[in-house]
Amino acid sequence: MPLFLNEVWLGDIKPEVMEEAVAFFGNLSVGEKPDNLPPDLRMIAGPWLSAEEPKVMFIFEIDDPSTMFDAYAERVVSGLFARRKLTLLSGWEQMKAYTDRVSAA
Repeated sequence: MPLFLNEVWLGDIKPEVMEEAVAFFGNLSVGEKPDNLPPDLRMIAGPWLSAEEPKVMFIFEIDDPSTMFDAYAERVVSGLFARRKLTLLSGWEQMKAYTDRVSAA
């Protein structure tokens, strides 16, 4: 299943937003998730909090990240999330296979 680095910038930094973030990401890290998150979503690593900005990062696997739109939109509207960036991760062996193939050509 594809792996993604998810960088989530938190919304308004108020105590209640921070409490919601701690609960949400803490629950997600142990496999507990809201009903509007897809059943195949699984946190693989993290969460980590940035020391420089109000950002949480974690790695998850999911077949189709577009199925998370409803859950993401709900958290933007609630003020928990300001924005996010998803990065598809590829294993180093894929880069090695590519360079081997290109070098052989």
